[in-house]
Amino acid sequence: MEYVAKPAVMVVLIVAVLALDDVDTSVRALIVLGFGFSLVGDVVLMLPAGRFEAGLGAFLAAHCFTIAALFDAGLQAAWVAAGALVVAVGAGGLAPPIVRGAAARARPLAFAVGAYITVLGVMAVSAVGVGHWAAAAAGLLFLVSDALLGWGRFVGPTPGGRVGVHVTYHLAQAGFATWLALG
Repeated sequence: MEYVAKPAVMVVLIVAVLALDDVDTSVRALIVLGFGFSLVGDVVLMLPAGRFEAGLGAFLAAHCFTIAALFDAGLQAAWVAAGALVVAVGAGGLAPPIVRGAAARARPLAFAVGAYITVLGVMAVSAVGVGHWAAAAAGLLFLVSDALLGWGRFVGPTPGGRVGVHVTYHLAQAGFATWLALG
């Protein structure tokens, strides 16, 4: 079920975003590219011989496109500051154990995970920074989803396990589509 449902959600979101009228075409293109790289990451991570590093790279690219879309839409300094505070407090205690857990497996993996966490944080701050509730919720939900995923992979069991990761991930992606639709 997961092999079909997870990518299908992203395909539906891509089609929905492409069907939107009266949206900034450059912001929409960047969001679609982000969704596309997320879809690639989903598929790579689901494959039996999936490589975590390749999935991480796909999601890193997805976040870079999302950051570009958020910057293109315009950030507001007060909301960026609020986002930075929320992300620093919320993720500050979670990132070090996740990176240490990755380092216990392989030093280069710890570097990649640390870089990913940094870009994820920038994306979440930028999402709050646009000053729209749907974008803010999307960025923060993505942060929660990836924190659950990283903790589960490198530290120990998480509440809700894979279901918690999937629900927060899909709500985050739907949040970005909602932000674009509501503009």
